[in-house]
Amino acid sequence: MKKKEKKHLLYNLFNPQGKDLEVPKEDLEGPENISKCFKILGRNVTNLLTLNLFIIFGNFPLMFGLLALTGNLSSPTTAASSSLFAPLFGVMKFDASPVTQALFGVHGIQSSIYTPTVWTYVFLALSLLVLFTNGFVSVGVNYVLRSMVRRDPVSLWSDFWGAIKRNKKQGLIMGALDVLIIGILFYDIYFFAINASAMMYVNLIILALYIIMRFYIYILLITFDLNIWKILKNSLIFTLLNFKRNITALIGILLAAALTWILFIYFIPAGVILGITFLFSVSMYFGAYAAYPKIKEIMIDPQINNK
Repeated sequence: MKKKEKKHLLYNLFNPQGKDLEVPKEDLEGPENISKCFKILGRNVTNLLTLNLFIIFGNFPLMFGLLALTGNLSSPTTAASSSLFAPLFGVMKFDASPVTQALFGVHGIQSSIYTPTVWTYVFLALSLLVLFTNGFVSVGVNYVLRSMVRRDPVSLWSDFWGAIKRNKKQGLIMGALDVLIIGILFYDIYFFAINASAMMYVNLIILALYIIMRFYIYILLITFDLNIWKILKNSLIFTLLNFKRNITALIGILLAAALTWILFIYFIPAGVILGITFLFSVSMYFGAYAAYPKIKEIMIDPQINNK
């Protein structure tokens, strides 16, 4: 009998057909608990790494926005760091006494600021292309994650692009709507934060609820023939109905993000590597693992049992 040649890890990463791995189901029977979540995760490390690259490069327009926000495209200049600079400057024109000079020495200190240039606005405009890429990437990634959670065979390349082809219209619409909702919520949080308003906390709660809704939105989209309104409505219902698993998944996502941020602060290369390799795909996996069993229980199993 010919010995099966073992493929190198990089083969599975760059093979266009993906890993095509069928996960043995017999040793993964039992309740859908945290232990099983990490068992499935451990068996799909290579797939999750590849999916993370799909997420990053698929949403490449965000890179333009990040570059614009770093200030590298802005024009450096200086401005007074104290709000008393202008009145003191006016007083100095008429009364340059030792007292006003001393105050001006304190409140006249200049700080560096960066003003937007034409290129800043060009790159910010290019980042809006994520309105077209987000839905496609989310549809493809969630299809593969659903297969992982169901312990079905996974073929990354064909599964990813096949899901996009079958759901391209709804994926495009839902992806654009998704970006707009998240953008509005982040803007509201920033606006109320700088104005020290309690509405910031209200928007943080709404954002948390919407993040949980996203666990369900794209899985419902690729699983059922529903319009956008019904997908959003059912996602909200599942968000409230499956509260315990949703909160557990959200905590897992926050812990993964916190770990990446801490590593980035204390050792930048480690934080960057973790973000590039696993942060986004693992976070989406936690959401899919929390969402799909409940969707199966409420919307799939009753239809199968009635046949």
